[in-house]
Amino acid sequence: MTPRKSPGPPPPPKLADTLFSVFHVLALAAVFIYGVVALIGGNTLRFGIVMAGLAVYYALVLHAPVKKEIARKRAGRKRLNP
Repeated sequence: MTPRKSPGPPPPPKLADTLFSVFHVLALAAVFIYGVVALIGGNTLRFGIVMAGLAVYYALVLHAPVKKEIARKRAGRKRLNP
């Protein structure tokens, strides 16, 4: 007998992951550009608020997955100097 897999939702397709990532990178870039344009226009308060918002978004949403992905990639590659 083979062990049964635990019931659960199937993993999302890789295309959906890619589209999700591309959309979020483009949205983050657009918000960053908006903040820079505000700074160039002399609105330093708006620039500060936008950059603070991006920093909070990164800290709350992106930091943990980014660290996991970096660790996953480091574990998968061979060391040049053992």
